[in-house]
Amino acid sequence: MQALEKSNQPSYAACFGVDPNPTAHIETSTLKYLHMSYLLWEYKNSYGKREYRALLDSYAWDKGSNEEKRALKIAENFQEFATCPQHLAPIPVTVLLKLAREKYKPIINQLQDYPIGGLTCELVLELIEERKALLKTQKQEQQKQISIWRRTPKGDRYCQFPPQWEEDHQTGVLTQELIDGYGLLPQQILREAIADYHAKIKSQEKEQPQEETAESEVVESSMLPQLETSLTESEKAIEVNSRLKQNEQTSTSNPKERQPVEEEVLMLVEKLKSATSYHQIRSAIYRHLSVKDEAWKQLSPEEQLRIERLLPQELLALKIARQSGLIIDYYELETG
Repeated sequence: MQALEKSNQPSYAACFGVDPNPTAHIETSTLKYLHMSYLLWEYKNSYGKREYRALLDSYAWDKGSNEEKRALKIAENFQEFATCPQHLAPIPVTVLLKLAREKYKPIINQLQDYPIGGLTCELVLELIEERKALLKTQKQEQQKQISIWRRTPKGDRYCQFPPQWEEDHQTGVLTQELIDGYGLLPQQILREAIADYHAKIKSQEKEQPQEETAESEVVESSMLPQLETSLTESEKAIEVNSRLKQNEQTSTSNPKERQPVEEEVLMLVEKLKSATSYHQIRSAIYRHLSVKDEAWKQLSPEEQLRIERLLPQELLALKIARQSGLIIDYYELETG
């Protein structure tokens, strides 16, 4: 009986006299928002600061509000469509705001290739997914070339950070103050700082959902640009650690997984055989540290002796000192 009474009630569209097609209202609202954005952009660039503020006051709109920033952001990034805003009408405002983010801006140029009436929300979302996949691939390729890990001749692993070049020398100045004023070691300062930053990043990841809504992405884009960059650097470090762990597990993997390792061993063997200087030997070993011992075993005694003769006298002296127990160990940085 209750369902029958509900069916006799007028529909929402009939009650308010609106188009029953929801998509039509998205297009209308987007178009009106675009009109508002382009008007604001025109006013901001045509009037002085005081005149512009007075104009917004007359419209009961606070200057500097988030809504003003978002509207101006859309107008700025979609200037090519100012003469034909209806071209963007099928795209919801939240998606337009997402496209205004730095990493999605290249898509805006792609939209110009479609004729008026040829754009759909589904099409734009597909372009966004393609852009995400491209950026992910590029990021993975870059991460393959990044590693802070080094190994001693005995195979012990340690991390080495690149030199810190800064115009204001902030990192060096603050570190020196902690050393001089509190007697801390540089290694201790670095360890504590990275641990705190790692905990901060992890905490933020838990607070924010994995898949962000378009609206939250807009807030991040306009208010926290530096945080987005920092997150990227943190992700790089995490990815590097993961890749190193995979490399360490290779030796216990199945035969198919060991094949790349065997190929790397053969590659290092060939480099050592063709080496004619210590620089070439050192460079080859540091690029294949994980298979150094296996490659050395595959060299003939004659080749081993020839390579040892290419080593600097200082290195041979250190080797003898370690064997004699005069020193615990030694290692050489890749930079020399």
